[in-house]
Amino acid sequence: MNKKFHFLDDGGEMGKLMREKDWSLTPLGTPDGWPQTLRTTLNIMLNSPFPMFLFWGDTLKSFYNDAYRPILGIDGKHPTILGLNGEEAWNEIWEDIYPMLKIVKVKGESIWRENLMIPIFRNGRMEDVYWTFSYSPVKNEIGEVSGVLVIVTDTTEAVLAERRLRESERRFREVANLSPVWIWITDNEINIQYANRALLDYVGVENEADFTGQVWVDVVHPDDLDLIFKGFAKAVKDKSDFTLEYRVKRNKTGKYEWFKVLGAPKFEGGKMVGFIGTGMNIDQQKSFADELKREVDIRTKELADSNDKLEAMNKELQSFAYISSHDLQEPLRKIQMFAEVLMDNEFDKLSTSGKVKFEKIQSAANRMQSLINDLLSYSRTDTEKRVFEVIDLKELVDDVKNDLAEELKKKHGKITLLQSYEIEVVPFQFRQLIYNLLSNSVKYTKSDVEPNVTIATEIITNAKSIDSSLINKKEYVKITITDNGIGFEEQFAEKIFEVFQRLHSKQEYVGTGIGLAIVKKIVQNHNGVISAKGKLNEGSVFEIVMPKMQ
Repeated sequence: MNKKFHFLDDGGEMGKLMREKDWSLTPLGTPDGWPQTLRTTLNIMLNSPFPMFLFWGDTLKSFYNDAYRPILGIDGKHPTILGLNGEEAWNEIWEDIYPMLKIVKVKGESIWRENLMIPIFRNGRMEDVYWTFSYSPVKNEIGEVSGVLVIVTDTTEAVLAERRLRESERRFREVANLSPVWIWITDNEINIQYANRALLDYVGVENEADFTGQVWVDVVHPDDLDLIFKGFAKAVKDKSDFTLEYRVKRNKTGKYEWFKVLGAPKFEGGKMVGFIGTGMNIDQQKSFADELKREVDIRTKELADSNDKLEAMNKELQSFAYISSHDLQEPLRKIQMFAEVLMDNEFDKLSTSGKVKFEKIQSAANRMQSLINDLLSYSRTDTEKRVFEVIDLKELVDDVKNDLAEELKKKHGKITLLQSYEIEVVPFQFRQLIYNLLSNSVKYTKSDVEPNVTIATEIITNAKSIDSSLINKKEYVKITITDNGIGFEEQFAEKIFEVFQRLHSKQEYVGTGIGLAIVKKIVQNHNGVISAKGKLNEGSVFEIVMPKMQ
């Protein structure tokens, strides 16, 4: 093509097609004979990034640019409609578009249409397509309309998206209006944009359009308005969720009721435009909570009174301990003293029956002495001041073994400590704990069995798996004392730690039934736990778990 036709320079694919097409075979003839108006319009169109189509001449021949090309899709009209008459190129929709083209051609007036659905054959089939376009007259040198320039946008996706949005909003409103919970939408200034039926009915508004802006201010308790404005303002600043509790007037009763209102930020195009949220009536819960608070206050006062009474009872118990250690023991010591005198001086003068009865008196006095001593020990585990010290378990066990040396020798018994650790304890209490357990293991054996007691120790850090009151990752010492004594039935594993609980008769084994209760209380004083397992006539296992360091 002659280079003088610069109006067809560039233009991408369509410019190339126009340059290469043999126009001499068409009624338009070669480009050198084309009118200047056509040349100018094509030059503008080919260099425009906006989709353009030109209907030219009486037969409305077709021209279009690269930006328009995608509108035609594939397996459709491109490139065969280039230079074709309008009716031939757009036969399937000619009845729809020709009346508009005629208006522009005859009257020389521009027209505009927005989101108009006009089908088009593309991608191998007829498709429903929405268009926003303008038809503008192209006039020649003498003012006559020689063509129609179409500037067009395919808005199908936008129209369908808007329809989906409207349908989604319709469904949202239907669901929201069925909800017994308030559902609302506001802008950033707390102007109501939507309120569901439950909210409108509560405040007595029939039409949604009447409950917009800040009408809500009239139904909220005046004392709560500042709370709402501050809560929303903070949520806007932080672009965050919020939860508020405030009172709203019920239209039917005129009474203010409590509501819990939750809101979440609403974004459009990445910009926060307001909030969407819910509101739930919590008036009954509030009333219940207030009543519960009053009840708790009453119970707290009752508990305080009970604590005062308990403190008074503790003082009485301390007085009892004092009496036990002084006033009760004084006459008991006299009974024991005179009994010893009579045993030394008058025993031979008694009859056989009298001697037996006298021995029973002396035995009962001794048991009374043991009982008083054990009661005092049990009381002291709570009342005495606790001073913790770090000791070596081996030294303490050796000390207890010395105390039990005579009985161990008599019964040919053995106490073995497998592993020792330093632990932080109240020394005199922990010594009593070890003494009570070991002396029981030596005492409660059959006459034909030699006592064999083993003390095993280990460090553990998963103490919570043993008892939920303990703390994981804290170092605990587990002390396991195993003996081959008379044991006990498993059903009594908890009962044996109760005060005055004895599983054997006084005639078989001496004791007051307080020793293991003292042991349990000492373990508790050391923030630990104790448990026991046993098999009748086979032996017992006592397991203590307590902090290595307090």
